[in-house]
Amino acid sequence: MIQTKQDIRLFLKFDILRNRDLKGKKMWLEFLKGNIQTYKKFQFIKALRYFEFCKNNQNSLWGKIRYSLMKRRFQRLQMQTQLYISPNVFDKGLNIEHLGFVRADTIATIGENCTILPRVLLGKKNPSVPLRSISIGKNCYLGTGCTILGPCTIGNNVVIAAGAVVIRDIPNNCMVAGNPASIKKTNISPIVE
Repeated sequence: MIQTKQDIRLFLKFDILRNRDLKGKKMWLEFLKGNIQTYKKFQFIKALRYFEFCKNNQNSLWGKIRYSLMKRRFQRLQMQTQLYISPNVFDKGLNIEHLGFVRADTIATIGENCTILPRVLLGKKNPSVPLRSISIGKNCYLGTGCTILGPCTIGNNVVIAAGAVVIRDIPNNCMVAGNPASIKKTNISPIVE
């Protein structure tokens, strides 16, 4: 969780290092070049981290005002990018490969260095499932079109293939695919570059 401005800088540093198309680039120059995709992705990640900071620091009047202003800006960016990611869901090192529909609500907690592709949905099997019922470990890869329905726990270093539907717990170091997802490969090496 982001509590201080130093935390914001740390999280943004890890996020930018994980997103290959953001590394070493000046965003205003990307905007002038017409590379809107890269610019919007950077704006979204930056707004997500600042929104987390504002949400976690609402103990004063100024904090509440800052939170409401940042919430409006963040919601506008969500609509533009179709990335519906709630604050305090992803740990540092979030890698969004492409803009496109992603739904990761407060039902999930996701570890460090997670890579997520478009059309990923994290949801509930039924309405009575409590919040934070999906737990995803470190160094995971969520393929295009995968669906994860909680409650479930996914281990570290897991690859979820495109179109997979996960409804059960998944151990560490494996690859899953299918509907419902089953383990296709075990003892895979970590994905982080």
